[in-house]
Amino acid sequence: MRVRILDLDGSIRSQEPFVARHQPEVLATQEWGPLIRMACSFGRFGKFEEALAPMAGANQAGQRAITFCGSGDFHHVSLALLGAVQTPVSLVVLDNHPDWMRGVPFMHCGTWLYHAASLPQVERIYHIGGDVDFDNYYQSMAPWRLLRTEKIIVIPGVRRFERRSWRAVRNEPLRLPGQTALTPERMEQLLDPYRADLASRPVYISLDKDVMTVQEVVVNWDSGHLALDEVFLVLSAVLRCACGNLAAMDVVGDWSPVVLRGWLRHFMHWTEHPALAVNPGDATGRNARVNLAIVDQIDRLAA
Repeated sequence: MRVRILDLDGSIRSQEPFVARHQPEVLATQEWGPLIRMACSFGRFGKFEEALAPMAGANQAGQRAITFCGSGDFHHVSLALLGAVQTPVSLVVLDNHPDWMRGVPFMHCGTWLYHAASLPQVERIYHIGGDVDFDNYYQSMAPWRLLRTEKIIVIPGVRRFERRSWRAVRNEPLRLPGQTALTPERMEQLLDPYRADLASRPVYISLDKDVMTVQEVVVNWDSGHLALDEVFLVLSAVLRCACGNLAAMDVVGDWSPVVLRGWLRHFMHWTEHPALAVNPGDATGRNARVNLAIVDQIDRLAA
């Protein structure tokens, strides 16, 4: 896999072991970071897509890429990267948050998946490993039609969602009650109903590392429950079902200092980000080790 950095916040470029080993292509977009971090108008996002298209379009030449995008505050750039994929795909998302809120009048890192569901190349979405903001007051903004028709398949991390409308939606968790870790047998069981579907087209994987525990990675958001080995078990099982047919992959969830422009983004930072005590050097080192492991794992799994 070709390794790229979509450099919006400098977080990946500062990971010297990662950069030294992979010599990634750097897509220079740092001027966009403060303008789109967390959220932006649809018009501004469209301009960002136009600026990114000549660079992201490298996937069209037949060379698959894994693109590291920095903080999870930029998860909505996955929508722009998906635009460079020309073939039908299954979109597989690992994220602690749903990212599918509808009815929001601007682009946000918590809304991009709702828009991805309307892309003609996205045949089906698999959301795996989540836990936060699925069944609380945000559930009224969930795309219930897409969930009920299984355009979006949900496999939570550690618990079944059972409040209100979730009772009518299949959502069996990765871990069974009493389990402290996902097992290969459980993962195979969860994917059994979808094997034919996953085998029918390439997969595009979007990994937000906030799906993992705080012991594994340092992120800007609430950390999830999965160990790195569990994430690799999920990726391995999904790619086996897809016969190793990976269209492309993006990775977010690398902590970086929050640099913003505009009152709306500052307001969101104050009201949405959790208060975290972060050692920047520790964050860079831990995240670099995980990113190196991710590339090694994907190189082994993708055909």
